Amino acid sequence: MGHVAKTLQDRTELSAQAIAALEALTSRWSILADLALSDLVLWVPTWNEAGMVAVAQIRPASAPTTLLEDVVGAFAPRGRFHYLDQAEALGRATIQREKGDPLSPAGVEAIPMLFDGRIIAVIARHCGGAPRVAGRLERVYLESADSIFSMITSGQDWFAGMAHGLDAGESPRVGDGLVRLGEDGIVNFASPNALSAFRKLGLALDLVDQNFFEIVKRMSAAPQGLSISLTKIARGGTTATADLIGEGATLMLTSHYLHAQGQSGGDEKCTVIVIKDVTELRAHQRELLSKDAIIKEINHRVKNNLQIVASLLRLQGRRSNNVAVKEALAEAQGRIGVIASVHDSLSREGVTVVDFDDLLESLLGLIESESANFSIRLIGSFGVLSSGVATPLAMAVSELLHNAAEHSSATEIVLVAEREMGLLRVSVSDNGTGAVDAEPMPLSEFSHCGLGLTIVSDLVVNELHGSVSIGSNPGGVDAHNGTLVSISIPISRRPAHN
Repeated sequence: MGHVAKTLQDRTELSAQAIAALEALTSRWSILADLALSDLVLWVPTWNEAGMVAVAQIRPASAPTTLLEDVVGAFAPRGRFHYLDQAEALGRATIQREKGDPLSPAGVEAIPMLFDGRIIAVIARHCGGAPRVAGRLERVYLESADSIFSMITSGQDWFAGMAHGLDAGESPRVGDGLVRLGEDGIVNFASPNALSAFRKLGLALDLVDQNFFEIVKRMSAAPQGLSISLTKIARGGTTATADLIGEGATLMLTSHYLHAQGQSGGDEKCTVIVIKDVTELRAHQRELLSKDAIIKEINHRVKNNLQIVASLLRLQGRRSNNVAVKEALAEAQGRIGVIASVHDSLSREGVTVVDFDDLLESLLGLIESESANFSIRLIGSFGVLSSGVATPLAMAVSELLHNAAEHSSATEIVLVAEREMGLLRVSVSDNGTGAVDAEPMPLSEFSHCGLGLTIVSDLVVNELHGSVSIGSNPGGVDAHNGTLVSISIPISRRPAHN
């Protein structure tokens, strides 16, 4: 849930549909701020109707900012800002313009947002002084902004059809380039940056007075031809986003069909198209997709290779008549199975982090299926761990569980995990007849340390930069003590020597 939606849920009584509409507005209104040459603040009535709360704010990239401080979260009681109260009560925009210049705001304006027959919010438009209309570019910007504000006031969805989820690097701003089409699809305005963008595609003509669809069709170099979205954009009369792939560049076209009377009396119906050069961005995205495909293929091959190795060990064990060899190959096969489980989990999680508790379920399943003479009880939680920690830790825990299951004659094995002060503490204890009958000592000093425990000591100390000890665990059977192995590893920060 985004910040805007959470604030709206906490401080208003708006419906889920109204909240979604406001969240959609604020996710796309950077273009509106640029066209309006103004800072915009979204005010929403509070649940007790005592006033309004500011839930979002946007600054223009096309003009100096007016609001130097962030006002999000501020509360405006009734009567403090008359323009907000008036816009909400009357359901129409409060407009203040310079004499003789119907496009230039002379103060703070308030634009009510109509949704499902009621006013759900008011947009405050703060302009730095009066943005004098210096030329055709500013006039087109302001005319377009007035049309959008008029659509918002009348309850029309000016951004329907726009792409969802554009990140900060991809989201277009009007300064990237702007083209305006009349109802006939002819370009009646093109900003210098828009013309420069089409020059990269090889266009030698001027854009103004040209049929935009014919220009786009001529500049497209996509093997599959024009997409449906791009065709609609090029013909005008739609709101959508699409890429125009040319010989020398890739342009992202974001169109807005404006069909409301502007405050200045400008065009009633037109299509404004923001043009952004995304050549480098698309190349980078293709590179990432290629790398992702390679990683998936590598993961698939590693998984297959691990299965082949496990199969070869199983086959070799069946053919051997030496009991010791059979046991050694079976243990090696089990360790390969642990590595395969960890690898499978990491490949699903994006090879960066893994939910170790989920991974542990599969490991416990492998161990418990080997014998029905004991049970394993888990206390606590490991949580999410990085791949660098998860792999060696899974091997260590698996070795300890296997060791307890095979050599202790235990009826219960208890695995405890807890996090505290940047450390993960893990213990494996059993109620069996283990050989340990002493105070805890470093595992490396334990005289009965076989291959499995040696692997555990090496993984914990050398790979995880932690400590591991072994000692007696009261509660064994036949007057013997069980065994308790304790592990402590740092998880909050990397060791200085790593």
